[in-house]
Amino acid sequence: MEKLLEIKNLNVGFLMGNGQIQVLNQVSLDICENEVLAVVGETGCGKSVTGSAILHLLPENAVIKGEIYYKNQEILKLTEEEFRKLRGKEIGSVPQSSVSSLDPMMRIGEQVAECVTGGERQRKSEQENIRARIWKLFSRLKLPGERKLCRAYPCQLSGGMNQRVLLSMGVITEPKLLIVDEPTKAIDWVLRKEVVEILRQMKDETKCSMMLITHDFGAARQVADRIAVMYCGQVVETGGAEEILAHPKHPYTKGLIDALPSQGFHVMEGFMPSFSQLPEGCRFAPRCGRSLERCRRQIPEMYNAGNGRQVRCFLFEESGAAYRSPCVEEAILHA
Repeated sequence: MEKLLEIKNLNVGFLMGNGQIQVLNQVSLDICENEVLAVVGETGCGKSVTGSAILHLLPENAVIKGEIYYKNQEILKLTEEEFRKLRGKEIGSVPQSSVSSLDPMMRIGEQVAECVTGGERQRKSEQENIRARIWKLFSRLKLPGERKLCRAYPCQLSGGMNQRVLLSMGVITEPKLLIVDEPTKAIDWVLRKEVVEILRQMKDETKCSMMLITHDFGAARQVADRIAVMYCGQVVETGGAEEILAHPKHPYTKGLIDALPSQGFHVMEGFMPSFSQLPEGCRFAPRCGRSLERCRRQIPEMYNAGNGRQVRCFLFEESGAAYRSPCVEEAILHA
């Protein structure tokens, strides 16, 4: 499949006082046409910063280096005016929180329509066409009473309905790429099932590519084709969704999956370090039960682990190697 989005060695830091806090380090990802990539990791690992960098929505104190290509065009070099022609039309987004993302003083229908009109006045015939598109989309997302809903305010809707309104705002322009940020965060189990089912429906019906930013492995399993796992501003593992979930290779990925309730809720020791106090060497080494002396001194690169898998771990330094057995690791440790 042809690549729709390609991120190469993306670095993002933020100017703070007299210094700079580095958040993203050498992030490289790609998304093909009609593909869903789930970016998974703990809160604060850099997932949303990656999405914001693609959308040109980072704050003014951000320092960005690297390359991001959309349809082979380098979009980091575009001016804000140039990128505005892509944002919302070619590249859509669904932000995290409906509470902070929806205008409480504006009717739902007007907010969704503004995604198409850009706030400019339209002819009556065009207004009717947009209304018809909104009603059709609301119906597809199983939002009841489409016409009445357009006149409602966000406070009159449930959390699940507002989440679906955000989804409708992301897809109404029929973008080629949709960045969906934490759609299942802080919602109950019933609503989570609804949102996941809608994402699956969108994947099947709209045929748009998606970057699904989430901490929810269950949602990733049901929606994503591939998964990229992030830790402390770095991608540590990528591969097919089912492969990663069934056979995690990086110790951090394995720790995340073992911590799921379905896996016995075996929580990892320690915490992700602050970006202002990163450890020397592998960033996961202080929490890793398989770390070697080398891990605490050197930063591992991304190594091929076979079947399209890539892992940032010295245990995979030899291309195509599988997890080394404990006896081999012990021999390396005492070499």
